Amino acid sequence: MSAAARNSAFAAFRRLLRAERKAFAGDLRTLTAAKLETRKQFLAAASVTAETERAELLQKAHDVAVYLERNIVQAVKRDDDVYKIQIDPTRHEINDNMDVKKPYTPGKRIPCCGPGSEVLPRC
Repeated sequence: MSAAARNSAFAAFRRLLRAERKAFAGDLRTLTAAKLETRKQFLAAASVTAETERAELLQKAHDVAVYLERNIVQAVKRDDDVYKIQIDPTRHEINDNMDVKKPYTPGKRIPCCGPGSEVLPRC
């Protein structure tokens, strides 16, 4: 592995660990599991020699880091069955969830999985 490839892999590894620390702060068990899984995945990919496959793996690591940074929020239990969600508007994506708010029409399939979802069985 060239020095440039090693540096980019190490940068992706560090970014992923930083994203995990932010996303799972205060949850030691989940943070430890995420770190172990990240290490396992990077060690498994260390033997990849094909440049295209290596680029795909680095892009996947980048995508996972972005997902963790923007979409994972923590909820802390306050009282009986009351949770406070810790949302950082500068970091998290906030959507309006209009599709979720629409009333359910029996027999009407709501596409949820993108292209190819039409072949899934109806519920």
